[in-house]
Amino acid sequence: MKVIYRPGGRALEYAYLACNLYGGVCPHLCSYCYVPGATRKSRQQWEKTPWYVRNDVIKWLERDAERLAGTAERVLLCFHCDPYTPEAANFGVTRQALKVLRSHDVPFQVLTKGGMRAVRDFDLYGPHDAFATTMTFIDPNCSKVYEPGAAMPAERIRTIMEARRWGIETWVSLEPVSGSLRVIRETHKFVDLYKIGKLNHDPEREARVDWRSFGAKAIELCEKYGKRYYIKEDLAKHLEGIRFTQTDTRKVVR
Repeated sequence: MKVIYRPGGRALEYAYLACNLYGGVCPHLCSYCYVPGATRKSRQQWEKTPWYVRNDVIKWLERDAERLAGTAERVLLCFHCDPYTPEAANFGVTRQALKVLRSHDVPFQVLTKGGMRAVRDFDLYGPHDAFATTMTFIDPNCSKVYEPGAAMPAERIRTIMEARRWGIETWVSLEPVSGSLRVIRETHKFVDLYKIGKLNHDPEREARVDWRSFGAKAIELCEKYGKRYYIKEDLAKHLEGIRFTQTDTRKVVR
């Protein structure tokens, strides 16, 4: 069984390789989560599926990492789960996974809303690895409504600041988008790159946004602060005629 896989669809814009260490419901319970649809379950079915560690995941990860030793393609943890939920902290599987990847010289990028729980593993990051968080809101009240189990925005900001203090490459996912321009203004001093896309899974709110104007302003801010950025395809299609330079974080230069 392979646990490192090549994602498809929109996920491919984040990584050429990925690994899901856990299964079942994510305790963050974000209202905009795409995983129920990706796993072909209703929201109700997904929320009733107990969280679990995938069977023998470290054993299979070891085999995959050995096969991929020295690759330039970063492995993303994780798409279908968060590597730093409170439950994950009780098992130490995320740390084991990062150790396996490092031991085989397989670069990785961690994407989490788990906040400061991630800091305990910063000592495992090498020069080709990256730490990332999703910033959907700055307002904690909005976060409590739409992502009730995730770390609050202020904690996520502290975590990415700490990653920078460790000398780790950092990036922020601004998809779904809500208040993203404010996020850029408040975090640009310690974020290396922003991945910017449209609002997902909320057609009513999506229809109220002038995406061309938003995208142009986001690009302008990133360039003003000298930040690298990646405009996702769903947003880029609204920006015809606007010149911008993409940065790809999926591979490293060796």
